[in-house]
Amino acid sequence: MKLRILTAFVAILAVSSPGSASGSDNLTLRGFGVPVVDGVLGAGEWDSAGRYDFMANRAPAEGGGMVPATLYVMNDGANLYLALRVSVTNLGYSVFDAVFLAPPPNSFGDGNDILRTSLSSFDDLHFHFVPPFNYPWLADQADGGTIDGTGVGRTHGEFSVFEVAHPLDSADDAHDFSLTIPKHVRFVASFQHCLDSCVGTFMPASGFGEIVAVSGTRVPPNTFITGGPRDRAEVREERTFDFTGADDVVSPPDLTFECKADAEDWSACESPVGGVVEDGWHTLNVRALDDMLNTDPTPATRRWRIDTRAPTKPSAAGPRLARTDSPAYRFSAADPGTPRRRIRFRCAFDTKRLHDCSSAYRRHLPQGRHVLRVRAVDPAGNESGMTTVRIVLRASA
Repeated sequence: MKLRILTAFVAILAVSSPGSASGSDNLTLRGFGVPVVDGVLGAGEWDSAGRYDFMANRAPAEGGGMVPATLYVMNDGANLYLALRVSVTNLGYSVFDAVFLAPPPNSFGDGNDILRTSLSSFDDLHFHFVPPFNYPWLADQADGGTIDGTGVGRTHGEFSVFEVAHPLDSADDAHDFSLTIPKHVRFVASFQHCLDSCVGTFMPASGFGEIVAVSGTRVPPNTFITGGPRDRAEVREERTFDFTGADDVVSPPDLTFECKADAEDWSACESPVGGVVEDGWHTLNVRALDDMLNTDPTPATRRWRIDTRAPTKPSAAGPRLARTDSPAYRFSAADPGTPRRRIRFRCAFDTKRLHDCSSAYRRHLPQGRHVLRVRAVDPAGNESGMTTVRIVLRASA
């Protein structure tokens, strides 16, 4: 089973009081694996997890200042796992809170979830509505729900560890998140380092990122450019390109993409993509990424040219005074970056309504005066100015 869960995330480390905190925006954490939830970071156990290293505030009673900390995230297709390693030697009454908010518009409605872990307990709670506007924390069991998941906190001499597990989709939908494929859930984490007592319903400052629960697949997706100029096309202006992807499990809307134009670096993009406006030949590469960040090893590629300059007015070699009723003319023009053989022409005798014609043009005409008009057209469709040739046709003696 392949899962993708986009969540808003912030790691807030609060010391002694909720007023002292530090956090980071725009985190994206993902990983696939099955740890043992025992408060011990076993050798290799969290190697496949997404991790965030940061500096946490330490309680004044332990000397204050900042200490290293690491948050780990992964899942195994059935459960979501979190771990926090922080360099504090005395946890006291400290708690690690994992707060999952329900989808908008009511972040505290059904589907919110609060997992609280301390040295001595694990609590499965939720925001409980109390009219008119209050949402205190309440144990799921106290509202007819169930305890789902587990959590352990443990001190290891120079550092302390919390580990938490919770089903991705429990049966208690009124009190827990229900993460079907691919369900999104906002997530806020806080660690209150408290040597005396912690605030019961502490909510940290805002700041957001992503946790992605992943499938563990190693099969990369494929990428397809589905719209825009065809390969080797020449166009007169900026164009956009549509693209999509296909994966062994993830649906196209849940894939992400990276694009690279010419010598630029790869960067995240969405369909359609444009932005190339300079004259010249350009190359667009697009590659799809699945939930595990498996990347298409053969990106979709499209090469095209932007040409905003028109050809020169064509010259028309041929008689101005003709003694034959089928005079022949040869046209030529120049266009920067375009071989002469690729320049087309539009021409006509005695009318301004031009038609496609070759560079060698012959037409049967009656005796008298005639006007030949011709324009050059490059592969991008840019037309030159008009060349006009006045011709007199006389019968041969």
